[in-house]
Amino acid sequence: LITLIDLPFSVSPVVAGLVFVLLFGSQGWFGEWLQAHDIKIVYAVPGIILATLFVTFPFVARELIPLMQAQGSEEEQAALTLGASGWQIFWRVTLPNIKWGLLYGAILCNARAMGEFGAVSVVSGQIRGLTNTMTLHVEILYNEYQYSAAFAVASLLALLALVTLVAKNVVEWRNARMQQNADQPVEYPGAAVAIKPAVA
Repeated sequence: LITLIDLPFSVSPVVAGLVFVLLFGSQGWFGEWLQAHDIKIVYAVPGIILATLFVTFPFVARELIPLMQAQGSEEEQAALTLGASGWQIFWRVTLPNIKWGLLYGAILCNARAMGEFGAVSVVSGQIRGLTNTMTLHVEILYNEYQYSAAFAVASLLALLALVTLVAKNVVEWRNARMQQNADQPVEYPGAAVAIKPAVA
């Protein structure tokens, strides 16, 4: 499983985009079926989403898998024995325990998705106004010698990157504070010993 998760790190994004074209393109394995059902993936928004998810998925998995392994499954098993359903266990037990790790992974995914060029370039077709991302638009403007416009779009991308970096640092700081508070014993008036709080 870990090997499959790490696959996007070892495969060039251009190769990943080519695989999507070979699978979902008009001459691809599923091309005839998709055309018969009037479903367009390659050179459309669904292709961009698939390529971006393929490239960014490992960041969430790399954050959540170690976190969930460290926390164990005792709380989920306790909720199951008390009669909770699968959805109730997920929403009330699992998600609150992994919410900061999930948010951190989503921020990393966002940062990677904003800068993605290779896979998206192959599957999007670079149709202006329809399947053009900001990184592709910078290249098109630069190739058309519209340097001011290219610089403006690149500056906007840089600003979004700074916002993402600030959000990442805030989540890291919040997570560190929660860990620090969880490690400090709480002394209650009249108690003979200090009681260590459970992690929320």
